[in-house]
Amino acid sequence: MSTPEPPSVPAEAVPTEAAPAPPVPAEPAASSAVPPATEDGIIRIVSVSDSESYLKWATQLLSSLPNVEAHVCLIDNPILPTEEQIRHAVAGTAWAGRKIPIVTRADLAETIADHRADIVLGAATGPIVAQLFLTAHLLDLRPALVSGLPGMGLPASGKGMNYRRLMDAFIAHSHAEVAAYTEASELAQVPCEVFLARLPMLRSTGIPQPADTPADAPAEIPRESASPDSAQVPRTLVFAPQAKVPESAADRESILAALAEFAHRHHDSTAIIKLRSRPGEFETHHEQHSYFELLETLRNRGVPGADRIELGYGPLDEFLIPGSALVTVSSTAALEAFDRGIPTLLVSDFGFDRTLLNEAFADSGATGTLAEVAAGSIGFPSPEWLAANYFHVADGGLRRHLGLLATRARANQLPNRRSAVWKQKRLLIRAELRTMAPTPVIRAYRKIRTGR
Repeated sequence: MSTPEPPSVPAEAVPTEAAPAPPVPAEPAASSAVPPATEDGIIRIVSVSDSESYLKWATQLLSSLPNVEAHVCLIDNPILPTEEQIRHAVAGTAWAGRKIPIVTRADLAETIADHRADIVLGAATGPIVAQLFLTAHLLDLRPALVSGLPGMGLPASGKGMNYRRLMDAFIAHSHAEVAAYTEASELAQVPCEVFLARLPMLRSTGIPQPADTPADAPAEIPRESASPDSAQVPRTLVFAPQAKVPESAADRESILAALAEFAHRHHDSTAIIKLRSRPGEFETHHEQHSYFELLETLRNRGVPGADRIELGYGPLDEFLIPGSALVTVSSTAALEAFDRGIPTLLVSDFGFDRTLLNEAFADSGATGTLAEVAAGSIGFPSPEWLAANYFHVADGGLRRHLGLLATRARANQLPNRRSAVWKQKRLLIRAELRTMAPTPVIRAYRKIRTGR
C-alpha cells in the first residue's frame, strides 16, 4: 500500500452533526500558542488517530458531542488504514464522505495551532499518543490532553497509562473501567482524571432487550435454564474475530469448525466471518493465524460446511440485522450486538480471563460452547449484567468535563508536566520511529509484514 502524501495545508475543521450552533471558522494561528477561543460555548478539538479502530472511535465520539468543532486527522505510520477502511470507519458519522487528512509528526504542532485546539484527543496507540502529547506540551499555551481506547478497555494496562503519562484525562466506558483505570493511573503515578462515557457506537437509551421481544414482555429466560432447541436458529450467524485472541491456530480452527458445522447442519442459514481488513491491510493489533488463511486450510481439507462460510467486510452495522446472531471470543462487537438486541454468544471453550480480554463477559448470561454455536443456540445477556456493564445512562457528563478542561486550557490553568517526560524517554524512542520514519522505510516495513 502506498502512503498518501500529507496535505500542505491542514483541512478545515469539521463540525459534528450534534452541534446545535454553526461552527466558528478557525482562523490561522500566528504562532505555536493556542489563542483564546470565542465565548460561544464551542470547544475546539483536534483528534489524531493512527488506525481504523481508533479513527472509528474518535469520529463516533466527536459526532455525539454537542457544541464541538472538531478536526480529525490520521498520522502517517505503518498501520495507516486504507481508503476502504477509512470509509467504513467513518460511516454514519459527521465525517462520512469527507477526506480525512494525513499528517506527519512534523505537522502536529502546526495542526494543533492552526485549529486553535482547546483539547487534543489522542485517539491512537500508546507510542503515537506519547509523541503527540509531548508535541502539544511544547506549545506556549498548551491544550488539554485527553485519550482513551476504542472499545472495551479491560484489563487496565499500566503500560498503556505510561504512554499517556502527559494526559489530563482518560475516557473510560463503564463504572468498572473507571475504577480499574483510576487504580492503574495511581499505580503508574500518572496524575489524570478518569471520565465516564458511553461507548459512542451504543445507541440504546435504556437496557437493551432482544430485538424480537416487545418492550412489555417478561425478561429473557436465563441461558442456563434454556434448552438447546429453545432458541430460534439464526438466518445469519456472524462471527466477529478479535486480532489478539485466541492466540493459537488450533483454537481458531476449532471456531471455524463450529461455524462450518452450523453451515452444514442449517442449509437455510448463512455463516459469515466479519473481517475488519482484507489481506495486506492493517489493523490496530497484528494478527497471527488469520482466519482468511485458516478457512482456506479447512476448505482444502474438505471439511463439510467450510465452503459455505462467507467472508464479510464493511461496517458492523450492516451485519447486525433482524434474523442475525453474533459469535465472538472477545470483542466490542458483542456490545454493539447487545445494543441492537441481536442474540450473541461469547465462546466459553477457552475460558474467561485477563489474557483473553473477556473476563467482563464471564457472568453475562450470553456465554456458550462451540457445540452451541454449531447448533445455532444463541442467547442474550441478563438485564442485570447490561445495567452494570457499559449500558449506564448517558447523562452528558463527558461534555461537561471536556468543557471544564477547555476553559482551564484557555486560561492557562493546566499543570505543567514536562518534568514527567524523562520517564517516557524509552517509550518515546519507539514513538519517534513510528512517526518519523521516512516514507521508503515505512513502505519497506509494510512489504515485510505483507510478504509483498
